[in-house]
Amino acid sequence: MASGDSQLRDDRIDIRVNAQAKALVLRAAELSGQSLSTFIMECASARARQILAEHTVIILTDQARDLLLNTLHHPPPTSPALRRIMAQCQ
Repeated sequence: MASGDSQLRDDRIDIRVNAQAKALVLRAAELSGQSLSTFIMECASARARQILAEHTVIILTDQARDLLLNTLHHPPPTSPALRRIMAQCQ
């Protein structure tokens, strides 16, 4: 199977919209030179990637990054309470 847009598209997504919403999206698709389906999928995919990135990417200031890296390289000693909790989880 090929990659990208040439992949077999056998799944469907059905949505119900009012006439105004359909006209709006159809006009935008026409202006962009795309079919309605392609336009909707490109917009939905772009938004999905944005939301996923917002929930998976952490952006740190330089100071926060340095603190994180320092803590990872030099972790604080494990307390007795933490050792007890870790033992319970095993």
